[in-house]
Amino acid sequence: ISDDYIDVTAEKIRIYRTIDAMTSDKEIDSYAANLADRFGALPAALENLFEVVKIRTLGAALGFEKVIVKNGLLIAFFIANPMSPYYKSQTFATILEKTAEMPRYELKQVENKLKIVVRNVPSLKEARALLSKLR
Repeated sequence: ISDDYIDVTAEKIRIYRTIDAMTSDKEIDSYAANLADRFGALPAALENLFEVVKIRTLGAALGFEKVIVKNGLLIAFFIANPMSPYYKSQTFATILEKTAEMPRYELKQVENKLKIVVRNVPSLKEARALLSKLR
């Protein structure tokens, strides 16, 4: 959060902590609207932060340990423990079915880490939309 938007460090820290604790898109959107009402239109960096939190939340709901969006790539890492009950879940089965139907999604295993890679992802919003298709 730039000093041009909020110039009180303690307030920024409080906002970062609040955002980090959010677990639903509805909660995130409501908080973003409140910040916009209080401080004015959200700067792009803050909008991106909200997208990152939405991606993290969606990734966790899909069973991913980590989701990276960088340099036009979306990489979603599955749970590292191969004995996890997650791998017998309907969520995992659905993700496998959907990735098989969509050639843009590559399922890869490197060093015993299973992940999904999607190339040519131009924005965080696009990354979230691509993850949403795995539901």
